[in-house]
Amino acid sequence: MFYEQFIKLCNERGLKPTPTVRQMGLSPGNMKRWENGAAVNSETLEKCAAFFGVPVDYFFEGEENYKNADISDNANALTNIYYIMKAHPDIICSILNGSELSGSDLNRIANYMGCKTAYLAPELGEFENTVNSDTKPSEYLSENEQMLDILGRAASNKTYRTMQVQISRIVVSNLEKFGKTLKDVLDLHLSEKKTKDLFDRSKEPTQIAPFNCSDIFRIANGFKVSITYLFTGR
Repeated sequence: MFYEQFIKLCNERGLKPTPTVRQMGLSPGNMKRWENGAAVNSETLEKCAAFFGVPVDYFFEGEENYKNADISDNANALTNIYYIMKAHPDIICSILNGSELSGSDLNRIANYMGCKTAYLAPELGEFENTVNSDTKPSEYLSENEQMLDILGRAASNKTYRTMQVQISRIVVSNLEKFGKTLKDVLDLHLSEKKTKDLFDRSKEPTQIAPFNCSDIFRIANGFKVSITYLFTGR
């Protein structure tokens, strides 16, 4: 719920909610409506996100049924989704479909990250290391660019989603090698549930969500590490 995330951010920064609302140029009367679950318009979302330095979707953390992507028939839940889409139509419209990757591309990624292809795509098993003429690896993207492209797409099947999660788990492992803990990553104000799930190795990849491009850039900037290190540990 927006109100709970707003109060949480105020507490973390030692701010009082009512003066904070006034500082953002908003009416304190909004507070009671937010507490009762009223929808928040796109202008308010953007003001709050900019003020606290967090992504807009941070205010909608902690919803139940997250891993199954179930949408409640609750009017407020649907309205919140609407306002996120209204605030960022360009992002929604530009999301590319993530459906499959050639064996050559998968081999390239696995070699770059130092893992087995079967780890990235257990449903598919191992690929041949030979590159067929009709399945050459991407010629126009560097390895890092290709990784970001994969994480930035909307997965349209379980195999692609699993690959995104496994890539994210390698990022987590490299952060741990760098001495960063779950708490350190949560302090960057990424998705709390998603981050906790990625640190929990007992959960199946199909049960959790992966990092996205914004998460990767936020982590790199927050910890002053290169994207290459996040993906490879080098």
